[in-house]
Amino acid sequence: MTEAVAREARAMAMAFRVSARGVGGPALGTAMLDFERSLRHDEAMLSLWDARSPLSMLARGELDTADAPAEVREVLALCEFWVERTAGAFSPRLTALAARGLPVTYPEGAPDPTGLVKTWAVARALTSLESVGATGWLVDAAGDVCVGGDGAWRVGIADPSLTGDPTGSAPITVVELGGDGPRALATSGGAQVRDHIWDPETGEVARHYLQVSVLGDDLVACDAWATAIAGGGPRALTRAHADGFEVLAVTGRRSGGGFDAVVTPGWPDARPA
Repeated sequence: MTEAVAREARAMAMAFRVSARGVGGPALGTAMLDFERSLRHDEAMLSLWDARSPLSMLARGELDTADAPAEVREVLALCEFWVERTAGAFSPRLTALAARGLPVTYPEGAPDPTGLVKTWAVARALTSLESVGATGWLVDAAGDVCVGGDGAWRVGIADPSLTGDPTGSAPITVVELGGDGPRALATSGGAQVRDHIWDPETGEVARHYLQVSVLGDDLVACDAWATAIAGGGPRALTRAHADGFEVLAVTGRRSGGGFDAVVTPGWPDARPA
């Protein structure tokens, strides 16, 4: 199989790593400029960490939804879709605790689409990669992964006990994306950003699982379900599987090493790590 060319873009205070097969380095470099530009544009529109962004202005009551840019209105509408789809397990509203973790002051209940903004932005930016002529490509957005084109890619799911960049560390399991299998994987949990997922029923930090991974063909949908399961617990997991997604939810560490997990029947490696 053709060796992959790797590149990296930075936006939203994280790295977006791209690997592509069947395309020269210069061509991929040009596509990556457009890829990164698209991500940074969406960050400028939808960041709650930037007081000047349209989303921040809307959250403070300084901008009406009807007057917001199209990107903001699209994301907020998508969030409402996922609230309904997950029976409320996905919540795009700031809790009091979440609001206190931000550098900008917002009222409790202000819109907070953080649970899917990253993957939504990746999905929009993919046109840059799809047009470059690669035979296959993979995007790793801080653990949320999607692939396109021909061939399969082996992707590791990081150990939830690790903090920082898990590159080079042993994964808890490996899945194959692309080919005849699913094309997207999203993982949600507190390893990289501790205690950032909230139970929409209690408004407190969610403690249902150490980490949740969801497999499917749509990255945004996998991301929304991973967030919903992490926040909503077993009932959300059951709904995600009924919706056609496969889930691995890590429930705890074993004293002798490894993890216990809840795994849906169609998960490609249905064995706790």
